[in-house]
Amino acid sequence: MKKALLLILVLVGVSAIAQNHEVGKEILPPLEVEKAFQKEFPKITPTWRKEYRGEDDSELNYDADFVMNSIHMTAIYTALGVFKVLQYEVATSDVPAKAMRYLKKNYPQNKIIATTKVMDNSNKITYEIGIEINGKLSDAVFTKEGVFLEMVQKNK
Repeated sequence: MKKALLLILVLVGVSAIAQNHEVGKEILPPLEVEKAFQKEFPKITPTWRKEYRGEDDSELNYDADFVMNSIHMTAIYTALGVFKVLQYEVATSDVPAKAMRYLKKNYPQNKIIATTKVMDNSNKITYEIGIEINGKLSDAVFTKEGVFLEMVQKNK
């Protein structure tokens, strides 16, 4: 009985590791996702990744990483091919000055790791400025006018 239980635990563990290993790996998306991407970005060939997001990491998304006009971008789609987000890195000089003043005032010792412009499926634009806080990466999120919205701690 103990051996059977141990075998089941090992199989479940191996299955979980294999499933987690697939996240972040290049894959082929469903046809609906590919069609949606090609409609928005014709003649662009992306590298696809499968990511689980949401509060409990149960929402399957497909991320298309690509370069357009010399800019590295990521377009994110649901498993049904519904566009969610387009994001790409920008220079800190492209971030609203009000956002940069907020960071300098409230986080003067924290180094900026990355600055990203994000457009969601309702054309709402935000800026996410990655900074390190207590050894962990966080994103300070701002409106396109530079108004602070929230601080989001990253899992990675």
